[in-house]
Amino acid sequence: MKNLAISALAAAAVLVVPRVSHADDAAARTQAIQLCRAEVSAQAGEGAEVRLDQLRVRPRAIRVDLDVWRDGQLQNVRCEVERSRGELNIASITPPLQTASAALTAAQ
Repeated sequence: MKNLAISALAAAAVLVVPRVSHADDAAARTQAIQLCRAEVSAQAGEGAEVRLDQLRVRPRAIRVDLDVWRDGQLQNVRCEVERSRGELNIASITPPLQTASAALTAAQ
C-alpha cells in the first residue's frame, strides 16, 4: 500500500512538472521576443520595421531571429537571450546593427 502511494505521487509529479515548466517557457518566450524586438528597434533607428522570423528555446537560452526592414532592404538579425535564475538578459545581437546616423558618421 505504501509503495502504491509513493508510485502514485511520483507519477503525478512527472505529469504535473512539465506543464508548470511549459507555462514558464511560454512566458519566457514572450518576454524574450519583446526584449529583443525593443532593443533591435532601438538600434535600427526610426523607419525600421522589425518582424519575428523564428524562435528556438533551449534550457539556458532563447534564440530570437528577427527580420529588419530598412529602406526596402532586409537584414536578418539573431538575438540570443540567456536565462539565469528566472531573469532574461540579452547576451548578443548579431550582426551588430548600425543606425543611419552612425553609418553617415563612419563614412565621413
